[in-house]
Amino acid sequence: MRGLSRFEYLACPSIWPKRGKNTVDLSGKIFVITGAARGIGADAARRFSGMGAKVAALDVEEDGLRRLETEAGGAILGVRADISNEEGVEDAFDAVAARFGGVDVLINCAVIRGNGPLSEIEEATIDLALGVGLKGGILCAKRAAAEMKKRGGGAIVNMSSFYAHTPAKERVVYVAVKGGVEGLTRALAVELADSNIRVNAIAAGPVLTKLRESQGDGDPENLAERYRKSPMGRFGRVDEVLDAMEYLVTPRSSYMTGQVLVLDGGLTIV
Repeated sequence: MRGLSRFEYLACPSIWPKRGKNTVDLSGKIFVITGAARGIGADAARRFSGMGAKVAALDVEEDGLRRLETEAGGAILGVRADISNEEGVEDAFDAVAARFGGVDVLINCAVIRGNGPLSEIEEATIDLALGVGLKGGILCAKRAAAEMKKRGGGAIVNMSSFYAHTPAKERVVYVAVKGGVEGLTRALAVELADSNIRVNAIAAGPVLTKLRESQGDGDPENLAERYRKSPMGRFGRVDEVLDAMEYLVTPRSSYMTGQVLVLDGGLTIV
């Protein structure tokens, strides 16, 4: 029987290695995840609530938040929040504190991509992307850190992107935001180390989300040329990103802070 190609492997979830029993008990831990109404943020909320954590899912999209709440049966609190301003952040964290009593982990997934040619980028797009992706990350870290200190420490994970390492055309705003996120990660790590708060980032490569799959991007015929040239020759899976998050927020990475974990199948080394 012939071996499977890399693309056939990607398309056959049944042959992927199965996750073993979780060895980390997150019962009693309180997570705040921004940008959690859909995509990787929503999947992270599902993963960690399934491991016993109480999860506050922050987003401006209420429909997705309500779906998460219904699925989780009380383990997830959906909080409509505009994190681009301090009032929105404070109101959101007040709601989390009132419901769960504090914060142990912050995962910043919220982003506005703002892709397009430089000549067509509008100031409002720049302001919104920086407000959500960078200013929002600072404001959420500020409030989360204050809550974490009351509980003896915690962990922050910021979502970056391989584009911060290998820019492409028509992504000026997105690359600027993600480059800022990586600098912020290092600065926060130094700032918060004395408070037993670790801060790391994940620079994810192209991930086969449900949206990307529905658009046909998982089909080898539709892959951009730069993806075809990557050493592993495939998109990442959502569960691979979540595994990296799990590593960074648990004691498995207890001596790791200020680092950017590049999870891209080798795309940025070729």
